[in-house]
Amino acid sequence: MSDHEDDNSHAGYHDTDHQSAYVYIPSNAVANEPTRPSKRRKIGKQKSSDEQPGDPTTLEFDALLNGKETSEWIQRRHELYVRAWSHTESQIQSILDEANEDTLQDVTKFVQESSQERFDQTETIPSGFIITGPNIASQGLLFDQLSARLRAEIHGPAVILRSGDAPNLKAVLKRVIRDATNQKNNLEDDDEISSGLGGRKLLNYDLEVLHTFVRAQGSQAVIVAFQDSEAFDTSLITDLIALFSSWSDRIPFVLLFGIATSLDLFQERLPRIASKSLRGTQFDVEQTSSLVERMFKKILAGGNAPLRLSPSLVASLVERQQEHAQSVQSFTAALKYSYMCHFFADALSILTPVLGASPSLDHLQPEHYEAVRMLPSFKSHIKSLVETQDLDRVVDLLEDDTILLDELEACLSNKPVLHLLRTMSVISISLPDPVSSIDLYMATFDGTLRDSDFVDRILESTKRMAPDELVSFLQRICGVVQDGSSEMDLDGWADEDEEFLAEIISFQSQASDLANEASKTGKPIRSSYAIRSQGLRTTVIAQRVQLSYEDSTLSQQDKQYTTLVDKLNDRLKNYFDIGSPQEIFLHEVWLYDSMLPYREVFTPKPRATIERALSAPYDYLKCECCESVEGLSSTHPATAILYQMYLETCSLINVFDLWSAFFEMVSGGDEQKMEERDALVLFYSALADLKSLGMIKPSKKKADHLAKTTWKGL
Repeated sequence: MSDHEDDNSHAGYHDTDHQSAYVYIPSNAVANEPTRPSKRRKIGKQKSSDEQPGDPTTLEFDALLNGKETSEWIQRRHELYVRAWSHTESQIQSILDEANEDTLQDVTKFVQESSQERFDQTETIPSGFIITGPNIASQGLLFDQLSARLRAEIHGPAVILRSGDAPNLKAVLKRVIRDATNQKNNLEDDDEISSGLGGRKLLNYDLEVLHTFVRAQGSQAVIVAFQDSEAFDTSLITDLIALFSSWSDRIPFVLLFGIATSLDLFQERLPRIASKSLRGTQFDVEQTSSLVERMFKKILAGGNAPLRLSPSLVASLVERQQEHAQSVQSFTAALKYSYMCHFFADALSILTPVLGASPSLDHLQPEHYEAVRMLPSFKSHIKSLVETQDLDRVVDLLEDDTILLDELEACLSNKPVLHLLRTMSVISISLPDPVSSIDLYMATFDGTLRDSDFVDRILESTKRMAPDELVSFLQRICGVVQDGSSEMDLDGWADEDEEFLAEIISFQSQASDLANEASKTGKPIRSSYAIRSQGLRTTVIAQRVQLSYEDSTLSQQDKQYTTLVDKLNDRLKNYFDIGSPQEIFLHEVWLYDSMLPYREVFTPKPRATIERALSAPYDYLKCECCESVEGLSSTHPATAILYQMYLETCSLINVFDLWSAFFEMVSGGDEQKMEERDALVLFYSALADLKSLGMIKPSKKKADHLAKTTWKGL
């Protein structure tokens, strides 16, 4: 082949044609422009003298009240949020620590007893199976606490293994030996060696290294814990068990397995020979549902809770917790977001009595008073004053900020909330069976407690109690009123509820006298309700005859006891009639009930959001170049333009037709505002964006077509 023919054969060939991607340099770029910015000399961060603590640029929250909120009150809102959430977070951590305490003690005791036993000839390894439940996120906290406890109380190393740290057997052995001997393994070569006794050279994954360390230190046990054991490869765990079993006469191994499902399922995964090498004990960790229940009592239903949540929001939290994310961490995140929304988006959150402290109302802005007058609870308060014909008071509250300030100071107390929580505590102690504090909270704060099933169960149970049972029942009520409830951080309120306590003591004394009289006569005393509940005849006439006969056979003591029970039930029914928290003036400052932010964040709709952003980019960009109109516009981003064209296509999209329409739009037609090369880059970029969003894919029918995978609104 001649040189001329060779040149023709390479015509049109470019040295970048074989590359999958190349760096695109715009034609209008400056030729001598440096490709990298010049280095800058590092200067220590110094606070500008112009920056003051109250400067808007240093504030964590945005200004509310149409931008008229001063920096002092913005900073106040942020401080209240930090204080409130710090208190709540410390309570959550305390509950988690207490929940794991029993498990930590049991596992530590098991390891101590295993280390004291002499190893038998069967070469079985002491193993603890920790059933953590589906809350995978809490396993890290549990095993970190377990590692710290074992290292403090057991003379021997404790190594925590995770599935991500165990690609193969050699890597696991290196990790165990390195962590157990507290040596930093900076060796990159797998064949690097360590010096053994007698000048021998040992590989860094040889268990002889660990044996030498254990013998030198006199370790009682070497604990190896598999945090997420079900995520490990079964063959890897089997090989480790076999290897540790062969060394069990020289190295006192103790294995711990974190199991999220059940011990039976975990055992089915292991070969029989591996199962026979383990001598196991099962440990059950407190489940997520129980932890959430305890957290709820302290954090939302507790006497020192900085913020309460509305029943509708609590219902959404609980539904998400039970149906979607069974995790304490997800519940905590949702709770923290509620705190953030309350203090970030509500200018009146400065009135929230955090930790029982009265808010400072000095120097309130006129906009604060106007915001108070716009509250639904203020409108209800005014309406009630109008109904009582207190019109002068209404005019003062509407026009005089000083009078309104006095009203705020008088109403911003914790007494209404404490009354609700105390009633909850009395009901909880009065119910014959344990009840969910979440359900009780929702009934109490929804204003439906009087007609709820909780009150009905209490009243029905008192009707069927014997006198001695009624005495014990009333004693429990007296105890909670006098001593309070430690689970809900409530102190006793006997001094504030003397009348109710005196009546309960009187009922208790009368029931005790009747019980003593019954013990003397030997004839039991029952109420008429207890007698009737023993059984009724089938026909209506027979029932009437039976009830008439039973009423005639009631003794005088039975009638007295029935009257006593009726009076007690009437008093309890009145005590449980507490109304709705939404009727309390200024309940908005301590009861957060906004559902919209929670739904948008924890129940996101990414597709609808993306479609709206591509259809109306101006609403998100707020730039001067984009026009505030929907539909096609040459000023919109390239992805938004291509998406609008994408909506007008059928199920198969001709790429060339799409490119032609796109270039016609961005270039301005005959005006040629943009070169074809630059437009092609934008087209490819926008096409890649649509592909990454899952809107298009290559078509198998035609090579030059794309398949449309989504339709707007469907």
